[in-house]
Amino acid sequence: MDLGQHIGYVDLVSLVGETNRCPGGKRAISRLAQTLHVGPHHRVLEVGSNTGFTSIELAAITGCRTDGVEINAAAVEEARRSAAALPARIAERVSFHVGDVRKLPWDEETFDVVVCGGALGFVEGREPAFSEIRRVLRPLGMVSITHLYYRSTPPASLPNRLADVLGFRVPVYGWKEWLEELAPAGWELYDFTRRPLAARPTEVVDAYAEHLTSSARIQALPPEQRDRVREQWRHACHVFNDNHRHLGVMDLVLRRPLATGVPEQPELFLEPGVYDRYFTHEFVPLAGTENR
Repeated sequence: MDLGQHIGYVDLVSLVGETNRCPGGKRAISRLAQTLHVGPHHRVLEVGSNTGFTSIELAAITGCRTDGVEINAAAVEEARRSAAALPARIAERVSFHVGDVRKLPWDEETFDVVVCGGALGFVEGREPAFSEIRRVLRPLGMVSITHLYYRSTPPASLPNRLADVLGFRVPVYGWKEWLEELAPAGWELYDFTRRPLAARPTEVVDAYAEHLTSSARIQALPPEQRDRVREQWRHACHVFNDNHRHLGVMDLVLRRPLATGVPEQPELFLEPGVYDRYFTHEFVPLAGTENR
């Protein structure tokens, strides 16, 4: 890992040992497991598994077998290190792989569920990615995509600050734009929910950054490198916190239909909170169900 003047964000996350949890953390994963009906006999693929938190938590709470695929080798190394510290009954059901979602190494219809914590939104060529996911997913299998969206317009400077931290520019999309991008034709819209995120007080962010950069791993670095890592991580945490003032998180669940060639009939009577795009070809919440 190059510890020069600036460390790439994913390498920085791996270096400080941050688990890079999905928005909502363990509570979100618990809700996700229930929505996806994951159980001990299921095999789950996590796309963009990063340092492995979601894969490990799903295996721990449901008894399923999980495979995480991540393009960044440093993140996979950290995920494997975390898995090695697990009790054997969990560790034996968790695997992590370096790979690209656009060219997955598994056979057709290998997985019951695919989960993604936002990586699909930043894959160049999402059509090949969805094609590969469909290939390795069994009929009636579920795909979960947890993704951030802007619920209010950020200051003009904030997207630039965020791009400096991440190394790429995040589109200033609301939930409707992301939903159109991440729910392609040919998939059933099984579930869709939104909830707001909140910023934390400055002192909480400072304490969090200090905690993660006080580990033995960071303390073992040469002083100049250690100070650089600590300052870069603190800066990144504050940029993310500023961004959270304007963000919400959307949980999108798609299902692969049966390959019968006969489309499923649309539903007429839906409960409040359900999003539908039958007939109008647009995602429309039922009257009185708007959530922010």
